[in-house]
Amino acid sequence: MAVERKHPDELLDELGILEPEEIDLEGIAAYCGAFVVYEPLSGAEARIVGNRDKAFITVNSKSVRSRQRFSIGHELGHWMWDRGRMAFACSSDVQDRRWSGADKETLANKFAADLLMPAQMFRDRAQRRPSTIETVSDLADQFQASLTATAIRLVEFGSFPCMVVFNSSSGRDWFFASREVDGKFWPHKLLDEYSFAHDLMKGKGRTSAGGVVDADTWINHPRASHYELHESSVLIGPSRVLTLLWWKNEKMIEDLIGDDY
Repeated sequence: MAVERKHPDELLDELGILEPEEIDLEGIAAYCGAFVVYEPLSGAEARIVGNRDKAFITVNSKSVRSRQRFSIGHELGHWMWDRGRMAFACSSDVQDRRWSGADKETLANKFAADLLMPAQMFRDRAQRRPSTIETVSDLADQFQASLTATAIRLVEFGSFPCMVVFNSSSGRDWFFASREVDGKFWPHKLLDEYSFAHDLMKGKGRTSAGGVVDADTWINHPRASHYELHESSVLIGPSRVLTLLWWKNEKMIEDLIGDDY
């Protein structure tokens, strides 16, 4: 008997889950026929092996709890959507970098985000809160989720126009923007030397930094230098920086939307 495909909202509704602390990933996985075990893993955060109606998810016992929870959600996403006999091993690199497109790993990441941070539950707790790493960190603690996944959720369901950008040593890996700026502004492919993120990447002794910067520090628009935005950046691994850009003053959006450049 094959496991029935279900969206995270369906699972949470069937199980009567209403609060973040009730999101028991091991219990939800078992409800779906996937059983979680913890072992030290090398080169992967988690792996899943499944056939027909049963699967086993092995999670890296050496990882922090938020990473373990996201790994369970990610592998459960594979179990829900990738049918038949299956075997996946997923690294932290996959979980941090695969947030755009329609490939299996991106869809598994999105399934995990929907399961760990349900839309309405998250929206209620993010309402009117600043688009900063401090807000992300607090919400990540409430939902026991990773900073990366929580930052994307804040961009999706927060109250203000903002963008999350992920940079590594090779440059911009991906970005995700709220509906107010999506498709209208694009971040540079390489970090500007005047950004806080650039300082963090160069190892200036801090793990997070932020403040008001000229918009052209981040945004590739010929008139961006006339505006400002708020940058909030955090180092999340060796040569990996997560940044939230917040249009605290929305004049740039009002003035430049519709520009053809």
